[in-house]
Amino acid sequence: MLTQLGTWVVRHRIWVLVFWILLIIPSVFAASRLSHVLQGEVASAKGDEMYRQEHLINQDFPEQNLYSIMVVLESKRDTVDAPAYQALIQRYLDAAEATPGTAPSVTYRQDSALLSEDQRSTYIAIGLEARDYALADKLSLDLVKNVRAVPLPDGFDMKLTGGPLFGREITTLSAKDGFNTEKRVLPIVLVVLIFAFGGILAAGLPLITGVLSMLITLALLYVLAHFMTITSLSQNIVSMLGLGVGIDYSLLMVSRFREEFFDKGYSKEEAAIRTVESAGRTILYSGTVVSIGLVALLMPNVVFMTSLGLSGLLVVISTIAVGLTLIPALLSLIGPHLNAPQALANWTSRMWGQSRFWYHWAKWIMKRPIFFTFVSIAALASVSLITFEMKVWNTSIRIMPEQMETRQGFEKILEIDPKNLFAPIIVSFESKDGSPIWTDENVAAIHEFAALTGKTFPIAGMIGMANGFQPLEEQTPLYNTIAGYGGLANLQVIQPNMRLPYISSDETKAMIAMFHKFEGYGVQESGADIDTIKGMREFRDQMQSRYPNLEIMVGGLSAIPVEMRDAIYKNFPFVVLMTVIITYLLTMFSFGSVLLPLKAVFLNVLSVTATYGCMILVFQKGMGASLIGMEQPPGALLIVSPLILFCLIFGLSMDYEIFLINRIREEYDASGDYEEAIALGMEKTGAIITNAGLIMILIFMGFAFARIVVIKEFGFGMAVAIFIDATIIRLMVVPAMMKLFGRGSWYFPKFLDIPLLRKILKE
Repeated sequence: MLTQLGTWVVRHRIWVLVFWILLIIPSVFAASRLSHVLQGEVASAKGDEMYRQEHLINQDFPEQNLYSIMVVLESKRDTVDAPAYQALIQRYLDAAEATPGTAPSVTYRQDSALLSEDQRSTYIAIGLEARDYALADKLSLDLVKNVRAVPLPDGFDMKLTGGPLFGREITTLSAKDGFNTEKRVLPIVLVVLIFAFGGILAAGLPLITGVLSMLITLALLYVLAHFMTITSLSQNIVSMLGLGVGIDYSLLMVSRFREEFFDKGYSKEEAAIRTVESAGRTILYSGTVVSIGLVALLMPNVVFMTSLGLSGLLVVISTIAVGLTLIPALLSLIGPHLNAPQALANWTSRMWGQSRFWYHWAKWIMKRPIFFTFVSIAALASVSLITFEMKVWNTSIRIMPEQMETRQGFEKILEIDPKNLFAPIIVSFESKDGSPIWTDENVAAIHEFAALTGKTFPIAGMIGMANGFQPLEEQTPLYNTIAGYGGLANLQVIQPNMRLPYISSDETKAMIAMFHKFEGYGVQESGADIDTIKGMREFRDQMQSRYPNLEIMVGGLSAIPVEMRDAIYKNFPFVVLMTVIITYLLTMFSFGSVLLPLKAVFLNVLSVTATYGCMILVFQKGMGASLIGMEQPPGALLIVSPLILFCLIFGLSMDYEIFLINRIREEYDASGDYEEAIALGMEKTGAIITNAGLIMILIFMGFAFARIVVIKEFGFGMAVAIFIDATIIRLMVVPAMMKLFGRGSWYFPKFLDIPLLRKILKE
């Protein structure tokens, strides 16, 4: 199949080239507009309790607006009763009222918690009449435009914050981080490629592959974002994998073409076809293995992970398509000019082309196989043991860059009143028999549940249908006033001045917002928040028999870490097992060996756990965190990082194993001398893998300096994994263990040798 593909591409190379050039035009247009359709962090798990409750509130509580914008004001000299301050507040209220899709605003006049103790700082909560994030994002753009048009007098400071703005700023920030990283890293990568290949054209082809595959994927995401949720961090994953894997694969293609054309003397057309046959097969297998891990990200049904998994999958497929079509077409056209300028090619060839370093290195390692196997595995295992100390937590606005306006505004809100917590715990009630929720029986049951919850769990206060901290008979009528606690739920608006804010439109449902005693921004507090949500749900289940007519759900934004952790980690063992088994079977039939894929899978798992250990040292314990621009490490890994990094690292770590083993197999089939085959395989792939590893480390470490912590973790983790794989594993463990296995490396039982399957895989 690959022979036929290579022949077709070479025969129609002009048309192949024209196709890719024409594809660039719409891709540039779509990619440039991608940020307009991406969403910020979407951390919900579809189908779980919080997701279902959010749908219920959106559908049945028209007075509740889950999305809001806060206008945070501060004066250095005036208090809010000053005429200038009053006039400014009124202008903002008028701007909000003039914006379509906004609910009546809430100020300190309705809720004193919106005013600071010195009366110089306050904020206005403006609800958005949106039932989904996409509409909220659209409405917020018009609102922000009108609010910013209000002249700000001297002596006043204004910040905007709120969920949709936070998501929009994350999108902008991640795009800037990606662009800045590419701007810093690509010139360095080009220099490395020039000195590695000794030619300008040869160095340019890998960059073309990486940039083009990234561009096409971003364009595809622009189309998909009109039909499904694509998170803003997807563009960073596309940049990392597009550049890293694209350059990686094209390095192999270009290096193999040079060998076939310059060393073996084939014509440029035949050399291009043979490159597709050999190197093309390797990148096809490698891409398939990487894709297995990315497909596994689609399983937990978490919007954030699904978006990242799909983005990674698309960029790998795009990279393979470019590598198997455009690169051989260009190579068959360039031919002898690939080494231009020839003087540079001659110089690099003299510098390291004749040393046979990797051949002698492999021979040296194979003389001491037990020592190097034991030392290497022991070193990785010792770092892997740190994984048992891993802590995870959910992201929050407080770990975002300080220069973000949404963070500054949010922190000012906390200064105004620390009780204004980020996300309340929402408890919703629904009468099972369809009776009005305000009947004496239902109200008494709701109040009792609220009172017992307040006594059992660290709840600071509550607002809604009933207040469990006050006797029921002392509470004012529930329809028009709030019950007790006066704080608003920032970034998730609750509007106490609205009619029936906590009663559904059909009057069969009610809700209470409960506020946790912890702010939920540090690791310990986040853990307490998670424990409270889980405890309240277990308590609800135990008490359900006392409230036979009530369907009770415990959710709210505070439930996101709980449901994210459950959705991710209940599938983690299955995802790991599925990825390992499928990868093993694929490489077993590819290599024609039982032992080598087993070794590869074992070392891959060890590489992942060692990477976790290094990440814990940096992000949890703070060792060297300042070197990647992080003065205050979060003290834990983000809850999504371990699974996402496993799926990414496991596939990427197989790249060099496949490159190396396939070449060793070629040499073994040609000579039958397994030790010589190992040394020759190392010699012919050593420089390629070293250069590819260096380039991937440079790219990934570039993203480790991003301002968003989750991107830092991805970039740093992937850079560490590639370093481990391209040095310790490939330089020492692989030749040492293959020496120990001897000819058993190629043992393949006859009952597994399925002729048709072997034929397909060979082709």
